[in-house]
Amino acid sequence: MLADFQQALADLTASPELCIRVRQDPSVLRDTYQLTEREWRRLTAIVTHRGMECACILYRANRLAPLAMNVPRTCRALGADLRDLVSEFWAAHPESNVHFYIETERFCRFLKAKLDEGRTYAPDVARLLAWETAIITAALEESYTEGRQSHEEA
Repeated sequence: MLADFQQALADLTASPELCIRVRQDPSVLRDTYQLTEREWRRLTAIVTHRGMECACILYRANRLAPLAMNVPRTCRALGADLRDLVSEFWAAHPESNVHFYIETERFCRFLKAKLDEGRTYAPDVARLLAWETAIITAALEESYTEGRQSHEEA
């Protein structure tokens, strides 16, 4: 039950949409997680607390940071489509990776798959994505090489 409480809290923090659903119908928590009465009461109190919106914003900002830093041109080219696209990416990949290059590379693969499926974005998106993906792939490979060398030296 504690594991479900922790998972529910993580899921709520990662999903403003889930917070809204739980605010409208707190039974969503019981239907989705195995919670004690005390855990359920705490989560319903947390989700209605005004600080929860801030927690969701911080979570999303932390997930957006690697993308903004590592594929800024692609993000700019996506323009207004970026918001919906990252929300879709985060829903499909709720687990984040603290390694900025890994998180960015996963996003690049996700966006490339969308383009391959025929989704259309601004004209420069595909070109910029290919260019920035190559940079990220090289940086990721370099970070692995440095990590292996450091481990061998230890």
